[in-house]
Amino acid sequence: MTALSRTRQLLKRWRVELSDDRGVSAIELAILGPVLLIVITLIIQWALWFEAREVALDAAQAGAQYAREQQAGWAENAVSHAKSFYQDVGTSIIKHLQVSVNPPSGNPNQVFVTVSGSIPALIPGFSSLSVHETSGGDVECFRSAASGGQQCG
Repeated sequence: MTALSRTRQLLKRWRVELSDDRGVSAIELAILGPVLLIVITLIIQWALWFEAREVALDAAQAGAQYAREQQAGWAENAVSHAKSFYQDVGTSIIKHLQVSVNPPSGNPNQVFVTVSGSIPALIPGFSSLSVHETSGGDVECFRSAASGGQQCG
């Protein structure tokens, strides 16, 4: 056998050894597996935060709608109405639920209801995420035609 044929056989053997893919899948899984788990966990965390935000907004809107329709003593009733709406939804995603009413200073014809709380973090080491939603508007005044369209008190 000549030196040229030996060199060709050696190069052929190296090509076969270099093109061997055994074990590559395990290495790819070891590298990409944790990254994929973190991405999936972040997607689930975002979905939980989004649901909590929507429920808080719905509860704030329910409390604000109740407050806008009442003339006197609306604050306590709006808080209890927002809390009961949250309980009726049937979720317990929001921890430390707080409902507050904020009549804006200088304008007694507007009411605002704020629902806030927190949701637990799925990734260890991170703090809980806060949810804070406010809804409100002008106080509605119903006047009959018999009153001559006088302003509400």
